[in-house]
Amino acid sequence: MQIRRGEVYLARFFEFPHEDQKAIEKERPVLILQDDEDNINQLYPLVIVAPISTKKLDRIYKQDILIPAREAGLNEDSKILLGIIRTIQKVDLVKKIGNLSKRRMEEVNIKLFRMLGFLEG
Repeated sequence: MQIRRGEVYLARFFEFPHEDQKAIEKERPVLILQDDEDNINQLYPLVIVAPISTKKLDRIYKQDILIPAREAGLNEDSKILLGIIRTIQKVDLVKKIGNLSKRRMEEVNIKLFRMLGFLEG
């Protein structure tokens, strides 16, 4: 699997409920944020992603990016949750579903720079 920055994948996530219950496996879309040098490195097992959600679209925070349905292979209006970036195993990427446009990735870059303190404002 050739992973590239800006691609949208369906990924396996494990949610861990309270102590008496078993972990629940779910598949969710994610945006690949990690640079391509690390993505293509077969020896490096991890990838940095931002989850994508269709929930609470009425609450768009400064670090979220709204994505209309049918963009990047998404079936519903969604938002990229840059505020909860995570690192997952590359093997948990199930399948590629689309690509973010260059313009949308520029928006991602600007928001990441602001969030991480590289830009003021």
